[in-house]
Amino acid sequence: MTIAPTTRTTPKPIKIILLTGYLGAGKTTLLNHILSNEQGIRAAVLVNDIGEINVDADLIARGGLSEMGGDLIPMTNGCLCCTLSDDLSRQLGQFAAACACDYIFIEASGICEPIPIAYTISSYCDQTKNASRAPLDLDNIVAVVDCARMWDEFNGGKDLLADDIDEDDLQSLLIQQIEFCTTVVLNKVDRVTRAQVDELREIIRSLQSDAVIVEATQGDVPMDQLLDTDRFDFERAYNSASWLDAMAHPEEHEDPEVLEYGISTFVYERRRPFDIDKFSDFVTTWPQEVIRAKGQLWVAQDPDMGFLFEQAGRQTTLSERGLFIDSAPEDTKRQLIADNPEVMGDWDDVCGDRETRVCFIGRHMDTEALADGLDACLTEWVPETE
Repeated sequence: MTIAPTTRTTPKPIKIILLTGYLGAGKTTLLNHILSNEQGIRAAVLVNDIGEINVDADLIARGGLSEMGGDLIPMTNGCLCCTLSDDLSRQLGQFAAACACDYIFIEASGICEPIPIAYTISSYCDQTKNASRAPLDLDNIVAVVDCARMWDEFNGGKDLLADDIDEDDLQSLLIQQIEFCTTVVLNKVDRVTRAQVDELREIIRSLQSDAVIVEATQGDVPMDQLLDTDRFDFERAYNSASWLDAMAHPEEHEDPEVLEYGISTFVYERRRPFDIDKFSDFVTTWPQEVIRAKGQLWVAQDPDMGFLFEQAGRQTTLSERGLFIDSAPEDTKRQLIADNPEVMGDWDDVCGDRETRVCFIGRHMDTEALADGLDACLTEWVPETE
């Protein structure tokens, strides 16, 4: 009697895609583009914001992740490259144990250094190779670059090639994000000329000789440039002397967003609406120390609608986010509250869920002066009575 040898089926690896890039480069837009694809991929998403409110996580959820049956894990009040590294390993372990997704997308904060994050991910991936659960595989590190901002604020990228860049300069952070990646997405190419794109591409290539460079408008990148690329090779990255030092001495790189780059966050919250004209004027004059602003505005000219405000460098956008629950008819309002009971945790007896809540990220910000300037744009609001 011959006994056939048993075969052990190896679980299909769960691919990890890490998205990096400076504040406002378009990482969330790119991620929503991926999640809205028609390939039916099962995805889990980790989103890291250094502020106490995670606007990107909410935008991704609204972008369709929940419709795909995926998991969204917001990670706030810290940075994946230092204070949240243990949380990152724990979340990856839970995803591996569940085997319920094909891909894990990790959107790093705009001021994260990519090397320690890749080190944490790669180390954990190695631990899963011989386990019975699905192994994890870091497949692609995507650095998103804002072409328009490079020309507006960094001399078309030439500032990244200066010979007097200090470790705590923002140029140093951008260089690290570009150098340590496998795919570079030159985003917002529609906002610059062809010649400017070509020149920036040459500068990127001088910093990153191996990565695939892809051009995009509004984060629209072909899926085959993002998924299943097998581009990341840890040994190649590890053999670089500058990267080796950062991974071998992670304790020297703690809290880079505060200690090394002088960047901090400030959350502005008010239960009064803005006069949109005054606010628009203030945006054009507010301190240059403000690097990035993102959040919800309550506007007196349309008090029932919540607006999403985004500012990155000189670029600002304002778009409708959705009606406030308190603006709905009473029967509808009661049902919405029953379906979303968590809104009552921040409900106001007069304003309901109407409020302005914006997270500012800046360098050496005078938050008191910033708040005073914003307060000067507020106006009174009287609720309608039946």
